[in-house]
Amino acid sequence: MEVVKAKPESMTRWLILVLACTMMIGNYYCYDIPAALHSQMDDYFGKPSDFETYFSLLYTVYSVPNIVLPFFGGFFTDKFGARVCMIVFCLFITCGQLIFAIGLSMKSWPVMLLARVVFGVGGESVGVANSAILSEWFKGKELAFAFGINLSISRLGSVFNNLISPVLADSINIEFAFWFGVILCGTSVCSAVLIASIDRGMDNYLANKKGAHGLLNDADEEEEVVLNANAGSAQKSLNQSLIDEDEPAEPKDEPKFSDVFKFKHVFWIVTIICVIVYGCVLPFNNIASALLLERDYFMTPPDECHLLIPDQCQTYPGNSAQDCPSDKWYQPPIPLYGTFDGDTYTDFSTSDIDCTDDYWKDCMKIYCDRQTDAQMQASTIMSIPYIISACLSPLLGGVVDRFGFRAVIATIAPAMLVMVHSLLGYTDVSPVGPLVGQGLAYAGFAAVIWPSVPLIVPAEMVGLAYGVAFSIQNAGLASFPLIIASIYSDYGDKYIPGVETFFVLVAAAGVLGGLYLNYYDYFKIDSVLNRVHVYYADGFGEEDATNPIHNDEKTIGGKVRKFPSDGSDSDEDVAARTTSSELFASLH
Repeated sequence: MEVVKAKPESMTRWLILVLACTMMIGNYYCYDIPAALHSQMDDYFGKPSDFETYFSLLYTVYSVPNIVLPFFGGFFTDKFGARVCMIVFCLFITCGQLIFAIGLSMKSWPVMLLARVVFGVGGESVGVANSAILSEWFKGKELAFAFGINLSISRLGSVFNNLISPVLADSINIEFAFWFGVILCGTSVCSAVLIASIDRGMDNYLANKKGAHGLLNDADEEEEVVLNANAGSAQKSLNQSLIDEDEPAEPKDEPKFSDVFKFKHVFWIVTIICVIVYGCVLPFNNIASALLLERDYFMTPPDECHLLIPDQCQTYPGNSAQDCPSDKWYQPPIPLYGTFDGDTYTDFSTSDIDCTDDYWKDCMKIYCDRQTDAQMQASTIMSIPYIISACLSPLLGGVVDRFGFRAVIATIAPAMLVMVHSLLGYTDVSPVGPLVGQGLAYAGFAAVIWPSVPLIVPAEMVGLAYGVAFSIQNAGLASFPLIIASIYSDYGDKYIPGVETFFVLVAAAGVLGGLYLNYYDYFKIDSVLNRVHVYYADGFGEEDATNPIHNDEKTIGGKVRKFPSDGSDSDEDVAARTTSSELFASLH
């Protein structure tokens, strides 16, 4: 008799994983193209005084639709199916990037801003559909592994962008750098279509075999993977009934939005800390390239640095630099006045130089070449936090589940960010060390903050809780770029020290919030966050019966689940325990 393999036993699952990773790369890559090409875009638009405001709006308008979408994305995925939603969300991403590339070619900020809204509609929700598909094809320890790999490869998309986009902008032009993003998004759509086709084919195959041979297990013996996802949020649980058939199931109330008023005080503390820490990490990455150029790799030279012939191009014979630093990371001197490209300048400045223009590339060759080298260096260094996060996040989830200390780590992370931004803002140390610290803080915080939510809200409200948390987080991410742009303008178009001071103060608020969270955890909720929990496929482990959050809401129903006699975990138990941190980190 032919053996019929379900999805988690089929070798095809590895092809699905490869395609799922490929699908997510385009999203992460294109989200950060503006950040990697900050200074090139400034040159391209002629260095207008309002550039920083418009640039910040690119990230603000991306977050705006995601203030609302967390309450609908999961609903759409459940209603229309993960396959359809995955393709639709990828099409939103591709259309958004296509419109953006067209808008950039037109030098139209309104078109570019519209494009980022469209991009944002699909950018967050595609992760939900992607996770739903993976949860059908993997189980047990392999499910945790699949989410970990998907997370790492997705975040490496941002790293690839930081390394590749400046090269494309310099070797070809800035327009092509954004059109290349369209190509990658097209690849994401193709991957989504292939996943949908393979998944549908497998469903049809299994259905036919079930009808012909009856080889599939009875419903009361099979394990079912259920993905509860609310736009940019998901909760993983493996459901296996352990309740005696003679015992009637307790009726469950449908969660309502008004249930947010039932959330405990600790949930709002966690949400506020989340907004603060992510506000120090993601908005910083948006401006990291420009900040590193200003601070380390394209520094303003001292006043005495000048050209021997101050009214001629740098390439004019004999026009050498005088009294300038030998450090290659300083800007070379530029003319003070003169006639260039048919225009007469009485007070020439760097804002008059457009290194994307052939005339200026030749006239200011030394300046433009050094700027290109600096941009490459800054883009490489700014990738450090994402590289560390991509490598560590899949591992840290298991470490936290084994040892606990969630609230402690949620306090250490902003404390590290205080140190990181203090070093960047008030010292001249190499940025490598601080950015390594930022990567560690980012990875550690993501590993503890999202898996903490199921511990502090009733089980039937977890989806709603994630939706609320993501919504508030995106509200913060929408406002932070505009605040940064305002500070930048107030400090004479400089990031140092004003913007870094802002990050230090925000991170310090996160430390205070973390200290209060630890106090509340210890004295009010019996160390729910800091202690070790064991999760089982059917619900809470034995020690979780003492969780005051869940007991107050009667979600356990007074029934204490028993540990296995040998203390071991099944594959399903491991998956239920370990995948949550990886999944929710992958969405952010």
